This record gives sequence, C-alpha cells and structure tokens, in this order.
Amino acid sequence: MSEAAVVTGADIVAGLRELGIAPGDLIFVHASLSSFGHVEGGVDTLIDALFEAVGPEGTVAMPGFTFQQREHDPTVFDVLNTPVWASRVYERFRTRPGTVRSHHPNHSVLASGARAREFVAEHGPYPCQAPSPFAKLAEWGGKLLLMGVSHNSSTTLHAVEEHEKLPEVGYALIPDVILRDEEGNERPVVAFQHWRDIPYEFNRLDPLFVAAGVQQQTLIGDAIVRCLDVRGMWDVAAEAARRDPAIMLMQGGQREEIPVCRADLERAVTNQSPSV
Repeated sequence: MSEAAVVTGADIVAGLRELGIAPGDLIFVHASLSSFGHVEGGVDTLIDALFEAVGPEGTVAMPGFTFQQREHDPTVFDVLNTPVWASRVYERFRTRPGTVRSHHPNHSVLASGARAREFVAEHGPYPCQAPSPFAKLAEWGGKLLLMGVSHNSSTTLHAVEEHEKLPEVGYALIPDVILRDEEGNERPVVAFQHWRDIPYEFNRLDPLFVAAGVQQQTLIGDAIVRCLDVRGMWDVAAEAARRDPAIMLMQGGQREEIPVCRADLERAVTNQSPSV
C-alpha cells in the first residue's frame, strides 16, 4: 500500500478545474476529508479550495443533517446552533461566517456564496422533494461533488425517488418539533423523516451515469472525486427507475461497491492479478 498523499489547496482546485467546476457554479458537496490522504491545513483548506473554484459569483452547499435528533422527544432544531451529524467537514462549514441553513429539522442544507440565501429559502416538510434545495439543484443546473464517498452518500437521489414516488419511499412524522430560527424565535413545525432501514443501493446507478456522460471523475490526492451534472443525473436516474422501480435498492443482499480512494483501486488491481 502506498503512503498517504499530501494534498494542498492548489491540488484540490486543480482537480476541480479538471472536473469542469467553474466560476459561478452551484456545487453540492459530499466529502470525506480522510479519503484525500493528508490535507495541508485540514478541513479549512478543503472548504477554501471549493470557494476558490466557484469564485465570488458561485455557491457552495453541503448537508446540514441532524440525524442525532431522531431520539430526542421533543426535538428542538436550532437553525444557528444545532450541530451537523457525523462530519467534521460539514460541521466546520456550518460554523464559518456567511453560511446559512434551510429550516428542515432533519435534512437541512447549508450554503454559502452568491445565491446561498435563495438556495435554502424554501424547504418544505418532506426531506428532499420540492420545495427543497435538492430539487433546486437540478432546476438551477447545479453540480454534485462526491469527494472520497460513493453514490450512497448522494441525498439528491432521494429527491429523485420522492419525485418518482418509488415503492420504497415512505415517511415518519418527527414528533413535537420546535424550530428556533435565526432570530431566536421558536415555533412548532410539521416535518417528516424517511423510513428507516430501507436497503438503498445508489451505487447501482454508477455505470448508467458514466455511460450517459453526466459523470466525470478524477483523483485528488488519494480521493476519487466524482462530479455529476445534477440535471443529467436526475434524468438518467428517473428513466432507470421507470424501467425498474427497484433500481435504487440492494439486490440479493449484496452491496454494489465502487472505489472511493486510491487504496480501493490498488485492491482491485491486486484482486484481478493472476495467481502465480
């Protein structure tokens, strides 16, 4: 196994340019910092590179999910202060000046940049269906970045599921939700979360995205970074779901693994090597 790559902000920007990220873009980012190797300057270097890539006219968005709140009764979702679930990248992004957040107590979206407030302004009671930032990604010509993670992290594909009303889609009411807004005002809200324990397997769509030309990928450090045109991704996924309503579900109890880092590629080469 090779040593971990050392990655700079310039390396990240160069990789994003290779993927077609340009000034003025709206990008939604799912990222694993550890997949890159050693990023000089850590999470702030990654976030700064994203902003450099889209420039002052662009917008960066990330998940603001609060799944840790599911066990709380009643739930108080504090738009400004409730931490993001399980990611130092998203949590750091949440705390940076200029970041705003949508008001869904379970599936909120974080954004910063030229169109951030407009992007998060509407988020209905359901996690991903319109009105929501996830639906806007397709409408606005946004791009999805999967940085060292697979399609199983792609929440936007839940929006496709919800829009197409696939059989696995279902919701549970989040009980007794209190929303505390940016001014500190509190009010009860009605909100839903997805049914739990659904065997999603979005990685099954990966070859379809590649074949349709809506996905590009490159290595940045040790991370495989995929960039998808969201409008094209949405159309491909929706058409596939119309042909096979179970297309986004695990088949036969088997995961569809796709490589997310250099080590995965090295293991794949080793496994394919002929025995001596």
